[in-house]
Amino acid sequence: MWIPLKTPKLGVAVYNWKGDVKAGLPLEIGETVQILEENGGWHRGFSTKNRSAWGIFPACVVTLRPCTIKGSGSSCIAELKDDLLVREIACVLREWARLWKKLYVERETYRFSAVAKVMRELLSGRRALLTGTLTQDQTRALRLKLVEKLDWGNR
Repeated sequence: MWIPLKTPKLGVAVYNWKGDVKAGLPLEIGETVQILEENGGWHRGFSTKNRSAWGIFPACVVTLRPCTIKGSGSSCIAELKDDLLVREIACVLREWARLWKKLYVERETYRFSAVAKVMRELLSGRRALLTGTLTQDQTRALRLKLVEKLDWGNR
């Protein structure tokens, strides 16, 4: 029997899950989901990147993250308490996407490829930080590497 939560929770997928059960919600590593109900080892909720994508998923594929609740009742929304580096990476990637498109249109293939590579590394690193599965030493090393990548792009 599904038990509604008093306040929604946020989870970040730490494994890919195909959602291969009836009403399953497919998840990719790093994807954020808002959890509204629980039943044993299962959660029911929706993806925050596509609020119309509802479904169920095993509790073991997500890790619960600290969040803030905005609103009340059925319209309440949970938001991650991101660290500043995760937010900065998201902002920088949006900005670099415009530059990347410009490089493509101007056929600057070398710079286009270099920016694409760094953008992929930033996305991968951001995903690893969000999942929270790294040791403290690994997290520290990754954060330093990501800051170096951000500095490279700001030159």
